[in-house]
Amino acid sequence: MPTNKNAFLRIKILDGLLSESVVRRYTMNDLTRLCNEQLEISGERQVGRRCLEKDIEFIQQQFGLIERERSGKSTILRYTNQTDSIFNQSISTSERKLLQAVSQTFGKMDGVEDFEVLNQLKSSANDQEQPIIIFEKNEDLNGRDLLPKLFRLIERKTTIELKYHRIKDTQKRNKKQIFPHVLKQCKGRWFLFGTTIDTKEVMCYSMDQIEDIKPLPIKYKPYDGRWDEYFESVIGVTKKADDTPQDIVFWASQDECAYLAGKPVHSSMTPLKKNDAELRRRYRLPDDGKLFRINCIVNFELKREMASKFGERIVLEPPSLRKEIINDVKTMLNRYRMITSKRSKFV
Repeated sequence: MPTNKNAFLRIKILDGLLSESVVRRYTMNDLTRLCNEQLEISGERQVGRRCLEKDIEFIQQQFGLIERERSGKSTILRYTNQTDSIFNQSISTSERKLLQAVSQTFGKMDGVEDFEVLNQLKSSANDQEQPIIIFEKNEDLNGRDLLPKLFRLIERKTTIELKYHRIKDTQKRNKKQIFPHVLKQCKGRWFLFGTTIDTKEVMCYSMDQIEDIKPLPIKYKPYDGRWDEYFESVIGVTKKADDTPQDIVFWASQDECAYLAGKPVHSSMTPLKKNDAELRRRYRLPDDGKLFRINCIVNFELKREMASKFGERIVLEPPSLRKEIINDVKTMLNRYRMITSKRSKFV
């Protein structure tokens, strides 16, 4: 079903009119006029006949309730039965269980009317039933209660002021006025992306660092790009305005290759066949394993991902990234040596 407010309202109005048309005979012109009258009453923009024809086509394709009857030179559109309505159809047991699984994913959504149905489904679920689908979540994470509020503010295109703190300085409070655009989950945490009013930069705010949200009477400006393209070159959520994707070449052990076949490091990952022998000689790599290339932004999440498998993945290029990971590994090794020395009380 259409997801924006105007389209949903049009479908709802048409559904009511088509239900009435068993006793009232409506042509396409009638439906266009009556629908626009109700849109105007609701404070929504009016639409043309072609737009409503597409809405009716959607209803027919999805629900198959509409029949057409010739009346002279006109065509009457109506539901087959007066009791038909796409909003009165009951959901099946399997659909209810799926919705309950969705509600478990998001947790409890307090304070937002549109999310109450999820709360009701969640409370109606049998606590003794074992879940079929389990999603990663953190029940104790601060800021989860802000998710439904931010969802509604983004949907209503509302400019906001955030009060937040940084991870490394929990005592200092910051304020920033932004146009909120999209919510993204990563590693069990939720993040808000928005454009700052003063610098016009896209910024990322972790939900557990946001302390308060205040709507502002400032005209909202939507993001002028596509979010799927924004995240296409990113592992995780960290991306600066001047960041550009780089080619990253790495070696993976034979065992790691089997893992990467099901879970690539990045969507751009491809086996590197050209210069394979030359790179193996240059970096004195083992005879087994494979070389891969990815094209993405170098950020903290990428370095963590590449170093997380220890010697099973070795970054070869670019040299700057390789050196950063080597330094991080040296720091880790020195700290392990510290706690395992003879003087350490932890030994």
